[in-house]
Amino acid sequence: MRKLWFRRRGVSTMIGGIIFLMLLLTALAAMILVNQQYDAYQTTANAMQQRDNERFAENLKAVPPAIFEGNPFSVTCAGGGNCNTYTMTIANLNIGLQIARIYIKNASATVGCTNLCVLDPAASAAPNAFLASDRYVNPGELHNVTFWLPENIILPREEGGKKFGLNSIWIATMRGRVFSFQWPLPPPGPAGGIAAGGPGGTGLYIGPLVITFQKALIAYTTNSSGKINVPQGGINGYWAIPSPELVIYIKIQTDIGTPNDVYLTAQSVLELAQFNSPGNVFSFFIVAPITPLLCAAFATGDQPPVGKGDIVCDPAFGYYSGGNNGDPNNLVAYQSCSQVPYSSCSNRYLIPRPNPQQLLNGERGTPVIVAFSANTASGDNPQTGVGGFNPGTAATSYLGLTYIYNDGIGDYTYAVTLPFIAVCINNPPSNPAQCPG
Repeated sequence: MRKLWFRRRGVSTMIGGIIFLMLLLTALAAMILVNQQYDAYQTTANAMQQRDNERFAENLKAVPPAIFEGNPFSVTCAGGGNCNTYTMTIANLNIGLQIARIYIKNASATVGCTNLCVLDPAASAAPNAFLASDRYVNPGELHNVTFWLPENIILPREEGGKKFGLNSIWIATMRGRVFSFQWPLPPPGPAGGIAAGGPGGTGLYIGPLVITFQKALIAYTTNSSGKINVPQGGINGYWAIPSPELVIYIKIQTDIGTPNDVYLTAQSVLELAQFNSPGNVFSFFIVAPITPLLCAAFATGDQPPVGKGDIVCDPAFGYYSGGNNGDPNNLVAYQSCSQVPYSSCSNRYLIPRPNPQQLLNGERGTPVIVAFSANTASGDNPQTGVGGFNPGTAATSYLGLTYIYNDGIGDYTYAVTLPFIAVCINNPPSNPAQCPG
């Protein structure tokens, strides 16, 4: 009997061990299952977080002019009929993305997308579509998106005297972000204006060109020394300049978002008209671009009027070694040119469009120093007639610019005359006579 009891006790111990092992394995399996489920959950949560991070990292910005008419504007659409072509310029300031859909709405009841225009990707021109290959926007890219609207829909640029914000545009991405802007883009505010235009923050607008109000706007040289002078403030606030011979310099740049370069022609002129005798007019025609050495004097700021870094002496803008050195008695003429395209002419004044970085920052193009001195178009003799003005004579000036510009359709010659600055003729200008108030 004693042996039998020990045998039963041994069997019970073995069964208990087996049960304990099964419980342990079950707990271990449960822990493994829970850990697997947690890992799966965490992986999904991390993936969702990553997608959220990527979505919120997307950053699109409209680049001036934001939208412009394509060339050609009217094209044949898929399925027949015509479509109007537009191109939208955007900058991707962060990670790569895909555009899923574009929406356009105009508040007007008569023109543009009066009902919501919904644009989906298409392989070629189609009503209410954008080019499918343009949907991919790389990181840091300045990107164009071509889109088409039915021929009866033309996006308004101006309506009822309003020139800005007539169209609302929304860009939806594949990650679910939506970016919006209004077109035409509103002008920059005071802070943006100063940043974009430099000192003064505003200027005279001549189509694609701008002349910014600032002290260094105008300068002159009188002899072969190459010393650059800024007109001093005379009596009653006039800009005091000596009597000729002079070479007069004006800083000119392209406006924000200008899509093409601008070339000045030989007919460009600065005119001085006597206040008390308006018919007494003297013309200073444009002369050849200045030498790189003289340009460097503007750019480095070691003499007035000190460009202080905004002047870039790039030969592409026209500066060349055979150009004007500042001496009005040794002028190099700015010859006429009838070639098309105008860029094929040598030593042309090229006012450059904003470069990619300037576009991203909403800035104007790099200023170019333009020289005026000749008494006739394409001449090499300086203007001397204004020397007959009596000391203290006040004159108003007019800037007449003619230029070649491609507005997206072709090269055309444009011309404009603007009231410019008021001057007082004094010799020397450092001791100005009384000018009329």
